[in-house]
Amino acid sequence: MIELGKKYRLKKIKGFKNSDNEYYKVIGIYNFDTVICENSYGERFVFMKEFLIDSQKPDDIYSDLMIERKE
Repeated sequence: MIELGKKYRLKKIKGFKNSDNEYYKVIGIYNFDTVICENSYGERFVFMKEFLIDSQKPDDIYSDLMIERKE
């Protein structure tokens, strides 16, 4: 369960290299599925809850998001 005031990392996307281990603090929740987060530099971001690693499910580190690359 994603909670207000706690810090989370982003899930990885299969097929993409992601070395970002940044933690994002949840500072707001919008419409049950969207969160407003802040990184350690004070920058703010909006994510779907499903993209944050839930501390109750620490092994669930990959997103179900499917991305196609077009060249």
